[in-house]
Amino acid sequence: MSLYHFCAFRAIALCLVLLATCASAQDGFLTGYIYDTQTRQPLAGAAVRDQHRAVVGLSDQNGHFRINRQYLSDLIEITLVGYKLQHVDISDGRNHINVQMDADPVLLDEIRVGLHNRSNRETPGAVALLNADDIRRGSGLSLQAALNTVAGVRMDQSTLADSRISIRGNGVRSPWGIRALKIYVNDIPVTETDGTTRIEALDVNNIGRAEIIKGPASSIYGAGTAGVINFQLQRAPYGERSLELSGLAGSYGLHRSALTYRSGGDKVNSYVSYGWQEYHGYRAHSNDMRRFITGNFQFFPNDRQIITVLVNRTTQHSQIPGALTEAQARENPLQANDTNVDKAAGRNQNWTRVGIGQQYRLNEKLTNSTSLFTYYYDIDHPLAFAYIRNYYQSYGGRTRFTYDPGFASFATVFTVGAEFNQGLTKGSQYANEGGTEGAINSNIDNQNTFYSVFYQSETTLGSKTLLTLGLGINSLHYRIRDYLGPVRSGTKRFDPQATPRVALSHNFHEALSLHASVSTGFTPPTGSEIRTVDGSVNTNLQAEEALNYEINAKGRLLRSKLSYDLALFWMDMNGELIAQSVQQGITIYHNAGKTAHRGAELALSWLAIDRNDSRWISRLRPFAAVTYSDFSFVDYKTRDADDNVTAIYDGNRLTGIAPWVINAGLDLESSTGLYANCNYLYNDRLPLNDANTAYNPSYHLLNTKIGYRRVIRNRFKAEVYGGVDNLLGQHYSSFVALNAVAYGGGQPAFFNPSPGRNGYGGINISYLF
Repeated sequence: MSLYHFCAFRAIALCLVLLATCASAQDGFLTGYIYDTQTRQPLAGAAVRDQHRAVVGLSDQNGHFRINRQYLSDLIEITLVGYKLQHVDISDGRNHINVQMDADPVLLDEIRVGLHNRSNRETPGAVALLNADDIRRGSGLSLQAALNTVAGVRMDQSTLADSRISIRGNGVRSPWGIRALKIYVNDIPVTETDGTTRIEALDVNNIGRAEIIKGPASSIYGAGTAGVINFQLQRAPYGERSLELSGLAGSYGLHRSALTYRSGGDKVNSYVSYGWQEYHGYRAHSNDMRRFITGNFQFFPNDRQIITVLVNRTTQHSQIPGALTEAQARENPLQANDTNVDKAAGRNQNWTRVGIGQQYRLNEKLTNSTSLFTYYYDIDHPLAFAYIRNYYQSYGGRTRFTYDPGFASFATVFTVGAEFNQGLTKGSQYANEGGTEGAINSNIDNQNTFYSVFYQSETTLGSKTLLTLGLGINSLHYRIRDYLGPVRSGTKRFDPQATPRVALSHNFHEALSLHASVSTGFTPPTGSEIRTVDGSVNTNLQAEEALNYEINAKGRLLRSKLSYDLALFWMDMNGELIAQSVQQGITIYHNAGKTAHRGAELALSWLAIDRNDSRWISRLRPFAAVTYSDFSFVDYKTRDADDNVTAIYDGNRLTGIAPWVINAGLDLESSTGLYANCNYLYNDRLPLNDANTAYNPSYHLLNTKIGYRRVIRNRFKAEVYGGVDNLLGQHYSSFVALNAVAYGGGQPAFFNPSPGRNGYGGINISYLF
């Protein structure tokens, strides 16, 4: 063979190889997984469409799809009811993608919730969802406006330093902080080992979603009769890389600025934010300053594994104005309590939270989700009657395995798991001498250990019937070491408690899905509640126990535009803790209470106009949440330090609970980028003390917000907005001091006046890389 023919042969062979390679690439496959952006749960049934919007593939129960590339162009779209349409550019030749989909803010009943990834409408029990738009419907400084749109959920707040969250009345009697409610962030428990929760470390603007389980959920999440709130921090939108600068200013010296970086890719999703805010406050002595830095990362190292990392650091310096008497609040609601001013009452804290989690698909039937965390803070806390310094550190983990054996009949999905959390508090208390530390009064270490093991199964009894069984075993151990009074040291171990749950649901039609459940729960006393009058450990104190019966009806009417969720419940609380103030600054507790909680909750959402109905108005959604509470004392007696009965309140209304709460609103979006929100709240009058002799008057609130969003030359996104809260100028107190006691013949200080009419405005500018 001549050199010419040899070279020609080599060239032809090379061309054939290249053609074969191209043909192979053309006939290759595009594979991938589809996830919920916030929860990282795989999404089944998502449709992959080509350039002609023809369906070329569907995701399976693991969110996986595999499509021949010859049916695809450079741009595909992915759709799923309850989620926003997602466009994906595959022109770069990728053969594997990890698509993350954002929830549709008006189709929350179709979004996947719970451990077994069912739609909210299909999930047994009362579960509510808030997305990022709901959470930032107001100024974005507080969760109050968002949480109060959920039937049965109540957040009371005066200043940014004083807040309290309750669900179905549980937790409302907490004098400070949050009690009887478990709170998680990215599957990491925020609730401390003794059952108290502080949410001041959370930057509201970083929250992307909140899933709220109402009523006892101890079979899965451990102690807590109120329920559970699962927060998910924001993640970058899929396919976007941007840098955002935002600013906010408003009444009473409010100003905030933040810088946020987002990058949403197939291998890494990054969200990093730094925020700085200050609020001079509506009242005297109520300044609040905070710094936030948050990193939320998601990694996809392979097609079986997702790794998440959370890093959060927050600094807070807040003044506490204190409660006023009725006369003081009427005379001048802007004033602070004189004692709080004299003692420079405030809260200075630094929080650090680090967590790492992994979701791993061992095979097509078995998956595992595990998270490890550490959480610590220091607190410098001058109070009206003491000066407290605390250092707290905890560590722990949570894991769960989900197994689907693939039964042909009575298909069942099993979940088993465990949670462990150990915390150590090193606390010192001093006399408060004008805002400085005086003589030391106590020096105590509290080491608390909590663990829970749980089981849940969901069995399909028919094509439309689902049986849910759950069981949790929970235990808590307090170990207290008093350095100044060793005789007051001791331990308190609560016997392991079994908390079963049974639920049955049947989906009759899109218009009606019925759910019935019986569940149990418990709430142990916190570390501050187990002390006797002399400061020793009260070994006789036991956990509060709850038995809850519930019926839910969920569905969609009027051509699927009207969504409703109706819950009727009856919960009996036994062994409820009763607080008795024995002297100024000293409160003791007894298991002497029994209460009955009967209630009804109705949530409505009507998609009056959607994108297909109007050229200018792209979305119009009225919504409402109505809560009726008939809560009363059944067997409720207060006792003194010697355990003698001092008062009987059987038959009285439960303290701090309003019989009627109505929240209604309207969301409007236009195709031009203009949007508006309007929200109305009615809160019925409520008893301020167990004797039902003092009441907080009813009040009405009206809040509005209007804004404009626009994308400029595909490089910039801009948003400008403004709003007015308490448009009606109501004088009211949201956060009240229940069962306040007056010493020295004065009036009890029940009231923390809330802000009057106030406004705000802000701007967000993003650069798209």
